[in-house]
Formats: sequence, structure tokens, C-alpha cells
Amino acid sequence: MPSGFAGTSFASELRFSDDGRFLYAANRLHDGIAVFAVNFKGELKYVGEAATRGDYPRQFTIDPTGNFLYSCNQRSDNLTSFRIDRGSGVPKFIGQYVPAGSPSCIIFLPSGR
Repeated sequence: MPSGFAGTSFASELRFSDDGRFLYAANRLHDGIAVFAVNFKGELKYVGEAATRGDYPRQFTIDPTGNFLYSCNQRSDNLTSFRIDRGSGVPKFIGQYVPAGSPSCIIFLPSGR
């Protein structure tokens, strides 16, 4: 949680980037996704975070290209889209909301299916 946060923590998802350089951690009650750089020893360093722009991020995923992150905001009934900065790993909101009733999971299927 960011310094100064005085609420309850309720993690919902942990996910590594495909290249293993970053770890993403979502928190349902803070409505954010924290980003940690992973060094060659596997140690974590906090590098930033992104507000999910929705309420209660139940799950998030990174697209197969590693360029976009999508958050399932369960209580606000929407999906939000972010472009991942490949240098810092921090997702930046791209202004896209997609309405979805109580979303809980996004899965990308392999192409050709």
C-alpha cells in the first residue's frame, strides 16, 4: 500500500509480466494496481501504481503482447484499459471503459481458436 494509506488491504491478483521484469499486485479496497521491478536476485522494488478507475478490481490480466493491462472492476460494473510503459512497467489509463455486469475474469485464448 502507498505510504499514508489508512485503510484495509485486500489483495485480489498477483501477476508477473511475461519477461519477468515486473510484478503487478491489485488491491480491491484501495482500487489500485501496484508495480514492482524484479531484479536478477528476485528482489522487489516498488516503482509505482495505477488507480483502476473502477471499484473493487476482482481480477486483471495482461494481453499476450504485454502492452496492455485490463482490470475487471466488479462493483462498478466495468472493465478499464491501460497501456503498459515498457520501461517502467507502470500502466497508464487510456480512457477506455467497457460496461460489463460484475466482471470477474478476462482470459485471452490462443489465436486460431
